[in-house]
Amino acid sequence: MRSLVIYESMYGNTHAVADAVAEGLRTAGEARVVSAADAAKADLTDVDLLVVGGPTHVHSLPWITTRRSAAKAAESSHGRLTMEPGAEEATGLRTVLEDLPAGAGKSSAAFDTRLSGPVLFTGHASKPIAKRLRQRGYTPAAAPASFLVDKENRMLDGELDRAVAWGKSLAAGRS
Repeated sequence: MRSLVIYESMYGNTHAVADAVAEGLRTAGEARVVSAADAAKADLTDVDLLVVGGPTHVHSLPWITTRRSAAKAAESSHGRLTMEPGAEEATGLRTVLEDLPAGAGKSSAAFDTRLSGPVLFTGHASKPIAKRLRQRGYTPAAAPASFLVDKENRMLDGELDRAVAWGKSLAAGRS
């Protein structure tokens, strides 16, 4: 199986989850990881499973304005938060998902990173990602998944292990 994981990340958490998911996917074959900024260059013709993930901003996918807010938060965090290189100006998942070639029934999965807490309060980006993938003709291989961060934007203990396990379950076709 050949998999491609596309992610958008502000502070590195979603990038770390994408890498962990890919680690799990590699139990069944090749898995590449690319940022949303580099997704336009990725060849999808040989991809069996497309996995897309992003951070949750204002209950959904990031916008240019929420990317700018994330950059301002990093600037005022006194070094506690570090932006991913180019994250503020980079192409976001909204554009990537609009520009995806038709899926023609290829498999897909969606994930997000979000604050720990009830979805009613935090929202999540994974469901809008999954919806856009379905609209482009991709078949869901799993329910959308969320991986949690604390109020300081640090991954909760065990979340990266859970992301590896989720990747393994996608690879095995039992999500």
